[in-house]
Amino acid sequence: MTVVATVLIPTFNHGPTLRHSVGCVLEQTVSDIEIFIVGDGVPDVTREIVADLMSQDERVRFFDNPKGPRTGEIHRHRALAEARGEIVCYLSDDDLWLPDHVETMRELLDEADYANALMLHLDATGRLGVAPLDLSYAGERELVVMGRKGTSLSSMTHTLEMYRRLPYGWRTTPDGIYTDYYMQQQFLGEASCRAVSSMRPTMLKFKSPDRVGWTLDQRVTELEEWRRRFRNPAERERFVYQVVDALVREEVAMRHRFEDSLGWRLYNLFSGLPLVGSWVRFAARGGGIQSAPAAKEAPRHAAR
Repeated sequence: MTVVATVLIPTFNHGPTLRHSVGCVLEQTVSDIEIFIVGDGVPDVTREIVADLMSQDERVRFFDNPKGPRTGEIHRHRALAEARGEIVCYLSDDDLWLPDHVETMRELLDEADYANALMLHLDATGRLGVAPLDLSYAGERELVVMGRKGTSLSSMTHTLEMYRRLPYGWRTTPDGIYTDYYMQQQFLGEASCRAVSSMRPTMLKFKSPDRVGWTLDQRVTELEEWRRRFRNPAERERFVYQVVDALVREEVAMRHRFEDSLGWRLYNLFSGLPLVGSWVRFAARGGGIQSAPAAKEAPRHAAR
């Protein structure tokens, strides 16, 4: 029997954070799901926490594996051999989803094979960052295939049918490459893979490198607070406004960097000169340079 979504949560040594990452999955608006917690050499404390989660909800299942190479990608592949979901979503054991994440991804995959959510991340000071990836642009997809761009595990999703068409699936990643990027390259390198992106805020990544030195109790407290916010409709609306604010400020900063660049200053200088200015403006139009930067650019952050 199929279910709507298989949610795969890899875990190594975070243990207590699973109560909130798994908790936010159990609170999704789509309830017809199965949750695969895929262990990669976990300690006993994690086994105890997972046993408690399984006792509370039969949708939770644990794959207890010895420590594998890198981040245990081979364990993910073996777990997906038993998946029943129409789609597969991923969540890091120290990240959170908003309640409509699975619903949003499912809608996108009605007419696609692979999708990514808007990648939102929070640094240790509480500052929100946005790292958009828009696969509607061929150039963005090519950057992913080349390994120059990608998104976090918690924002990627795909159909199970597409996964089973891949030549390898999850496998040990070569040194020096992000494991999630390596998997994304495999999907988007397939010409037949229909890929889309969402610009709707449905996930939040808590950047581990920014939290080096934090105790697990600190990590759990932070997740607990944000999970509480995401349960509250008013707080979720406030979060969306935070995302819009971050995007607008990013756009303004980009414009200022462009307007402060040497090329733009030279354009403004010479385009105002008689005769020379006419030629410069004509050459700029022919070469694709806009006289009003970003004014005619396709909106990169349109909500979907």
